[in-house]
Amino acid sequence: MKPKTFPPEVILETCIGCGLCVEVCPSFVLDVTDGKASVVRGEWCIGCGHCGAICPVEAIMHQTTVAESTLQRDQIQTILPENFLLFLRQRRSVRVYRDEPVPDSMLERILDAGRYAPTGSNSQNVHYVVLRSRDEITRLREMTITFYERIFSRVRSQFGAFLLSLFAGRRIVEYLRESLPKLEHAKELIAQGEDCLFYHAGALMVVHAEAWDTCSAFNCAVALYNCSLMADTIGVGCCFNGYLVSAVNNDRSIKKWLSIPRDHRCFAAMTLGYQQIQYQRLIGRDDAKVQWR
Repeated sequence: MKPKTFPPEVILETCIGCGLCVEVCPSFVLDVTDGKASVVRGEWCIGCGHCGAICPVEAIMHQTTVAESTLQRDQIQTILPENFLLFLRQRRSVRVYRDEPVPDSMLERILDAGRYAPTGSNSQNVHYVVLRSRDEITRLREMTITFYERIFSRVRSQFGAFLLSLFAGRRIVEYLRESLPKLEHAKELIAQGEDCLFYHAGALMVVHAEAWDTCSAFNCAVALYNCSLMADTIGVGCCFNGYLVSAVNNDRSIKKWLSIPRDHRCFAAMTLGYQQIQYQRLIGRDDAKVQWR
């Protein structure tokens, strides 16, 4: 559901009628009337706060901006483009963690970064499940492995693979059959005490949102990526986990255990922990697949 929002208030005595608030409002809430900004469609407000943030004379009061101090652009440390690109390039998916928990204070800083990711219509509908207990992470790993054992048992037979293809599609089944040797090897490692799914991570995050909202996938993915970048800046490694996402969405028992509402869908998940090893070099990537028009 759309969160309850309140329209902005205009201080007419202060307003200079520049119209900037009208230009940046995505919901047509404001107009300039008689040389002053005015709220004409307040019920359309989505609470983004752009109007209050852009006003040069602080004539727009909004619930999202009144508690924040005025911030000038020159107060923000400039990030050089080449430094930012280097930061993105050096980020790696971490699968070798130290046997050390991630403090709640660190996880809260990471989650705080997720709050500032953009969401469609400013819904801010991203929900998190954060596991820090070793027992809880172990339980989730066992449930996820059990789910995949059921799936792969069907893939091994022609009839089972055929039935699965009716629901998941032929390409998915082909991918799963090609992955069988890797699965068998992973099972051997698991029997020896290795964790080939969550890598003995100190924490785990799952994000979910309303399944009906067409923006939910974007909202959750961007929020968790924000979290991953913040994690990198404070020395916490992470790795996105698509296997868990698929298990949550296709196994009702896992979804229920995580207390994810029935009308929600899991859109992303990642493990977190202090990395045991440090990468020494950057790697290349394919050129961007672009169609210039």
